[in-house]
Amino acid sequence: MATQSLSRTETRPVAIIDFAASCLPEAGESYPIEVALAKVDGSTRSWLIRPAAEWRYWDWSPEAEHLHGISRTMLSERGQHPQQVLDELMAEAAGCEVYADCDLDAYWLEVLAQACGCAAPFRVRYLGELLCARGVSRGDVVAALDRAGRLLPSEPVARGDASRLALAVRLLAPVG
Repeated sequence: MATQSLSRTETRPVAIIDFAASCLPEAGESYPIEVALAKVDGSTRSWLIRPAAEWRYWDWSPEAEHLHGISRTMLSERGQHPQQVLDELMAEAAGCEVYADCDLDAYWLEVLAQACGCAAPFRVRYLGELLCARGVSRGDVVAALDRAGRLLPSEPVARGDASRLALAVRLLAPVG
């Protein structure tokens, strides 16, 4: 497995963002219901997002609810207001280069920010670009994800996915 160090030109810490949404992309217009940010140093935060008023008539699918284990009732009872989530997410991501394994995560960040009346507060880059720039092979990525999956406990979908990806990045290119 690759054991390259972080490039000396990379001075900002790496963080992985992952969203869970109200429906699967092919099922309609979705909105974010959970977001997690996992830093390569091992720290992770996640937030349940109470639906914004403008999302009231957007799509909700039973498949996504089952996949994520998050119901509408759970969001209304335990979800945080979108502005609070965005503020805390921005504070947590401050100073980091933020990556995701899917371009939908950048889209859902935009949807969250628009509900708060602003533009996305930071850029979400594609994780493959980082790994490619570090010369990591597909086989190394698969092995690191497998190992990360065995090392981490099962968590809710967004938090678990972000944590697993951040650990895989750390395994592939240890901070040093």
